[in-house]
Amino acid sequence: MTRKLDPAWVALLGAGLLLVLAILWLLSGRTPPARTDERVAAAEARIAQLAARPVVEPAALEAALTRLAAAEATIRLLSDRPAGDPVALAALERQVAADRAAGQVALQERIAALETALTQRIAQATAAVEAAGTARLDQRLAALEASIIARREAAEQALGARVAQLDQARLAGEASLGQRVTNLETGLLQRLAALEALVAQRVAAMEAQAAQRLAPVEQALQRLAAAEARTERLAAIDALRALLDAGQPLAPALARLGQTAPPALARFATTPPPTEPALRLGFEEALRQARAVAQEGTLPRLNSLLTIRRGEEVVWGDATEVNVERARRALEAGDVEGALGHLSRLPEPLRQGLRAWLEEAQALAQARFALRALAGG
Repeated sequence: MTRKLDPAWVALLGAGLLLVLAILWLLSGRTPPARTDERVAAAEARIAQLAARPVVEPAALEAALTRLAAAEATIRLLSDRPAGDPVALAALERQVAADRAAGQVALQERIAALETALTQRIAQATAAVEAAGTARLDQRLAALEASIIARREAAEQALGARVAQLDQARLAGEASLGQRVTNLETGLLQRLAALEALVAQRVAAMEAQAAQRLAPVEQALQRLAAAEARTERLAAIDALRALLDAGQPLAPALARLGQTAPPALARFATTPPPTEPALRLGFEEALRQARAVAQEGTLPRLNSLLTIRRGEEVVWGDATEVNVERARRALEAGDVEGALGHLSRLPEPLRQGLRAWLEEAQALAQARFALRALAGG
């Protein structure tokens, strides 16, 4: 048959469970020292056993359940009786109430006793755990400090020995490295010297070959430069000749000469030079004025009207007219220098009258001579 628990028992069991949970929470909130010894482990196991033990002992709980089952059986028997016996029912109710009250009182006393015992055991276990853990922790800390100091000293000694070995190895390596560097520098200098000598030989040979190959080119370039300079010079001379023949200033062409212009040409840099046609046209007028200035006598005038020549020799008459005629013909032929040569044989008074014309003719002749000299140079 199924047994039904009384709600009071359920409340008591819930209270006991809450108490156990509170105790376990208090125990879990305390952090036990790390690495405890066997006593600390035993204390913790004991606390776990106490926490796992139920609040109500199984024997007492079984007795209470037995009594409850007997009371329920009595109630069922009474309920099976026919109705109409109120005295028995009342007595039964009183008995049940008394049994229930007695059971509750006994259960509460048992729970209180268990709580008191559990609290004492937990306090004792906690004190033991704390004492053992603190002592053990102090010992472990002292041992750990001693071990750390010993290890640090050993590490310092090992480190000092290692540093000394490294210093010795470094010094030995530096000496070896210095020797190797010296050897490398010596070998490198020797190789550089040999390489420089080889390069110098090859450069000299290449320069000689290049000089041999470039000599004809340089000569050709020189000839070309000379030809270009001569061409430019001839072009400038042609331009000067054209300007001189046209009676224009010579400055534009003089700048192309590339050298200092002769004085005979430089004087006409900005001044228009005399021209051959102008000299030819002005010769007769200049001659007429020169004759008027000369004031020649009657005899010379008659002689000038009649002249007998034998070839170039004047048999009768004035030789002045012969020179004038020769100068005129030379001028018409374009020979300004020849005309000047014939006019130089004239008498001094007549030449003084032709002075302006003669100066222009001489200037033109000198300019042409300078052009011929430039072209020949």
